[in-house]
Formats: sequence, structure tokens, C-alpha cells
Amino acid sequence: MTNTRQNLVLHLSGAAQPLHVALDPAEADALVEQLPEFMAAGSARTLKTADGGRFSVNFAHVATAHVENSRGDANAYGAPSRGTGFAR
Repeated sequence: MTNTRQNLVLHLSGAAQPLHVALDPAEADALVEQLPEFMAAGSARTLKTADGGRFSVNFAHVATAHVENSRGDANAYGAPSRGTGFAR
């Protein structure tokens, strides 16, 4: 059975493709409630990713955003299975 993870999906102004960020489960739960406020205020926030890292978002540059369940981590920033992207 494939594990699902909650991802923040950001549609950035001027970008053709959305950005997927794998979130820490507790961070995702809190973000679902706070996301409308962040979008309305255009505030900047630092979020905890699933791999234990941090990801900063300036919501002033986000056209739309939502949290969704995803089965694949291949394209999500901050996913434990993705790694850092800087191989030696």
C-alpha cells in the first residue's frame, strides 16, 4: 500500500507549473486552517517540510494555493524520498 502525504500546492504568479511541497503532518494540519489568512494578508511564512527541513513562502507572490493528499513524492520539494537534489 502506498503512503499518502499532504502537499502544499503553490501556483506562483508568472509560473506555468505549480510547485509541490511535501509538508510535515502537523504543519499540514495547521496550514489548512491558516492558509486563507496567509493568502489574504500576502504574508511570508516558513513551513516545516516532511524531510525535517524548512521552506519559506511569500504568499504575496502566490496566485492560489491548496493542501492536497498525494501518493507520490517524486516531484515534491521536501519529500524524504526525494533527497536534497545535490548528489556528490
